[in-house]
Amino acid sequence: MKIAVKLAFDEHAAVRLLNWLAQENAIILRAQPELPLLYDSGVVYQREVDETWSDYINLLAQGHEDCDALAAARAGELLARGWKALAPGDGGYALAQRAHPGTIHAEVMLRTRTRPDQPGLYHCITRYRVGGRWFRDDPSARLGMHGTIQASVWRRWLAAGLNPRLASRRTS
Repeated sequence: MKIAVKLAFDEHAAVRLLNWLAQENAIILRAQPELPLLYDSGVVYQREVDETWSDYINLLAQGHEDCDALAAARAGELLARGWKALAPGDGGYALAQRAHPGTIHAEVMLRTRTRPDQPGLYHCITRYRVGGRWFRDDPSARLGMHGTIQASVWRRWLAAGLNPRLASRRTS
């Protein structure tokens, strides 16, 4: 199903909607525990012409998305799968391994270099808290936004037997 929503841009409203999408992704991931984690899925970053915010199922089906859906997917899996959504090299991994939280508080946040109340370019990332400490994750950067797939993600794909869609991209 395709649903289009047209909004007058408001930064706070956009963050609320993206975090609603993260919550929906968490519901999907809890209901379907067989779904792969984002960094094990083979999904890559791809810039969009028309802005689309996809849920986890559509993200997997497309095989690509841009920063908004990737950040909401990452936040959703941290909410749904807790410590199991973190791997070696992820911020908070060691803390989560000791505490084994069933859920990790996570949310989408916007980064920008524009002045308040002025239109400009925004970038979505995920921030999450483990053991009282905040960490940030940029799924777009890890999944090829800068032209390379992060080496740790590439290794996860190979370990999972995936044939990465963008095999010609070098790893960072």
